[in-house]
Amino acid sequence: MLRQLLAATLFLLILLAQSLTLQHCATPTPPRGGDRDTIGPVLVADESTPNFQTDFRPGVIRLTFDEWVELDPQQQIFVSPPLPLTGDNRPVLQRRSLVIPLDGLELLDSVTYVFNVGAAVKDLNEGNPTENLRFVFATGPVLDTASVSGRVVDAYTGEGLEGADLTLYANLADSAVFTQNPTYFARTEEEGRFVVSNVKPGRYRVIALQRNPGATNYFADYGGVFPPTAAGFLDSLITVADNNNAIGPVPLSTVPIEPRITGFATEDYGLVAIGVNQPAENVDLTAGREYLRNDFGDTIRLYYREAAPDTILIGRDTSYSDTLYLSGTDAGSTPTSPLRVVQQSRGTVNPGEGLRLVFNRPLEAVDTARIRLYRDTLLSPVAYRYTIDSLFPAELRLSAAWRDASPYRLELLPGAVTDWYGTANPDTLLSTLNVDAVENYGTLTIELRNLNGAASYILRLLNAEGEVIVGTRRYIRERFAYTARYTSFAPGTYRMELIYDSNNNGRFDLGDLRFGRQPELVQRFEIEPLRANWEVEKVVDLANK
Repeated sequence: MLRQLLAATLFLLILLAQSLTLQHCATPTPPRGGDRDTIGPVLVADESTPNFQTDFRPGVIRLTFDEWVELDPQQQIFVSPPLPLTGDNRPVLQRRSLVIPLDGLELLDSVTYVFNVGAAVKDLNEGNPTENLRFVFATGPVLDTASVSGRVVDAYTGEGLEGADLTLYANLADSAVFTQNPTYFARTEEEGRFVVSNVKPGRYRVIALQRNPGATNYFADYGGVFPPTAAGFLDSLITVADNNNAIGPVPLSTVPIEPRITGFATEDYGLVAIGVNQPAENVDLTAGREYLRNDFGDTIRLYYREAAPDTILIGRDTSYSDTLYLSGTDAGSTPTSPLRVVQQSRGTVNPGEGLRLVFNRPLEAVDTARIRLYRDTLLSPVAYRYTIDSLFPAELRLSAAWRDASPYRLELLPGAVTDWYGTANPDTLLSTLNVDAVENYGTLTIELRNLNGAASYILRLLNAEGEVIVGTRRYIRERFAYTARYTSFAPGTYRMELIYDSNNNGRFDLGDLRFGRQPELVQRFEIEPLRANWEVEKVVDLANK
């Protein structure tokens, strides 16, 4: 009996162990499968419209892939020469096929068409795109194989522009680029690089465009609803041979907008403030009376002495697009607001720059007997020198033999400064500041050689972010050589910019396709990094550039 009981117990234990083992083995786990699919859809040639045909005018193009696909809404299918793939001709998907209807479209004679599908098609599961997929056919007996390559660059920075259109025109009439689609085109990729493929050898005009997102055509339709936002061109026609033809960079300029007045203010005698629809420095202006101009952002400030101008015209290049009419102010009037400081140096002051005070009106005179500069809390008087800015006399600068890293106190007693209209500051103006150590700054000297003595140049410095550094601008006119010295310059990495001011208007001018005008030439030069208490000399010989 005991033996039977032991046998039964052992049997039950074995059953229990098997049950636990089966439960463990039956725990569901997801299948591992194979490696992740990273290959884009592959074209199945036997089920697709044959590629690279000649004497071909298809009513529809069918491209069938080895898996289900979808269209990437962020990508587009481009056709060169351009065809409007819209409406009934919009590409559609039919199961594994991309179908492009062409019925109703007028195809050019003896032209090679290139449908750049690129990455517009991707597989349904993993989203892998097709790579450099193209469909090519010729309406004539020959498939053209020449190509044109190069870069489209920003006219000012020289950097390549992605997403611009490079177009070629076989129609060499000047009006063609404004009224009809090009013969060929390609969209730029990284660094502004492009390749226009399957081009027929011949002569072409080269035009670059940044099209308005709403545009349906590929030409510079300035009079249309969606004009281009930027345009550029090569001065000379190109001759395409039956191979790859590399061309120089095509500079692209933002299309200038007509200057318009957005508002104005004449709240105080002596000043007319005019708001415009773009940076004020880009706007030309003329008025019937003498005035002093100061640009600040999108505002033009005009200071006058005797009476406000009755009429102010604004525009660009002597072509005026807007007018401001004012009633004249009687001569002999004076401003109603007090003379005051509206901007000044704060924090730690660069010893080379000194103390900068900007007033709300141009200054006529300074009474040094009413100005006190003290060092430290002991109020030790310090000798100083002052200058009124020649271009904008509302700015006053004070310099001294600054003691390194010392605090200073400036007092302008009543009557210390007098403006154009005989009005002096009525109250004492106080300012405290700390002057940095001279050893924390460096000196940068730029020497220009072999300049064109009959030309004008604009020299200025850029910081590491490519921004123009305020106060570094130098205007050079009719000089064969020029030296600029920047003292007490903060350590850092700088670049030098030299603009060829072809029209002597003192600013950089973009190009304009409508008038056949190229942007002004800009050259940039790297400069050795500037260190504290160090001097860097940069020599630029334009004869060797």
